[in-house]
Amino acid sequence: MLPPRSKLWMATAAALLLPSPVLARTISIPFSASNFSHPLDIDNTYFPLVPGTTLTYKAETKDGCEVDVFTVTNQTRVIDGVTTRVIHDQAFEGETCTTDPSALVEDTQDYHAQDNAGNVWYFGEDSFNCPLFTCPPSNGSWLAGENGALPGIVMLAHPNSGDTYFQEQAPDVAQDQASVTSTGVTVTLKREDAFPPGTFANCIKTKEFSVLEKGSTEFKYYCPDIGNVLVEEHHGTVLISELTGGADPLKFRTVPKQ
Repeated sequence: MLPPRSKLWMATAAALLLPSPVLARTISIPFSASNFSHPLDIDNTYFPLVPGTTLTYKAETKDGCEVDVFTVTNQTRVIDGVTTRVIHDQAFEGETCTTDPSALVEDTQDYHAQDNAGNVWYFGEDSFNCPLFTCPPSNGSWLAGENGALPGIVMLAHPNSGDTYFQEQAPDVAQDQASVTSTGVTVTLKREDAFPPGTFANCIKTKEFSVLEKGSTEFKYYCPDIGNVLVEEHHGTVLISELTGGADPLKFRTVPKQ
C-alpha cells in the first residue's frame, strides 16, 4: 500500500537531482523460491532491513500530525515457500505528534525477503484499520501465493533511471508500481524537528503509483545504508525524525546484525 494515507502539508526539505539518463524499461523477474538461499539477510543498500531498527516518520496534516513507526522485527513468516522478515508498521494521527495507543489508526505487518541477486521482494501484508480502539482487517491485506497474488519487488538490486516494476501483485487488492526517476540524488533535510538533519548523497528517487488508486502518487528518496528518508506527495512531505534500535544517535545507521 502507499503510506501514509493522509493529505500532507509542505515541510521544509530540498532534493538536488544530478542529471542521469533515463531509459524507460519494465523489469520483470520470474519468481522462484529456490532463488532465496539467505532470504533474511536483507542488506540491499537502498533498503536494508536489520532487526531491531526503527524508523520514525512524521508530517503535519490539516488535522494536526501524523506519525509512522516502521520497525524491523526479529519475527519471520514462511510465505509462498520463502522465509520472510516481518516489518511492523504503525500509523498514528492526532492534534499533536504522538504514538499513544489512542492515536493508532493503522496497524500493519509487511513481509520482505531478499533473493540471491540482491533484490528485495514484497510478499504481502496483514493490514488493520484501527478506529476507536478496534482493529478490523482492511481490504488491502494480501499474501503471495493466495488468491492469485504474486510477490512483488520493493527494491531492485541495481536500480537505474527508467526502471519500472511491480511492488504488489494482488489482483483487485494491491497493484502498486514504482519507477526510478533519478539516481545520484542528493537529499537535504532542513526541518528543525528532523533528527538528525543533514545531507545524504548518492540516493535514488522513485515514483510510486497504483492503477487502483488513481491520482495517489508518491515520490520517495532512498539513500545508501539507510533506506527511505523522504516521501513527497502532491500536497506535502514526510521525513525521518529519528532512528532508534541501538543505532548511533548522530547518524542514520542501522544496528549491527545479530
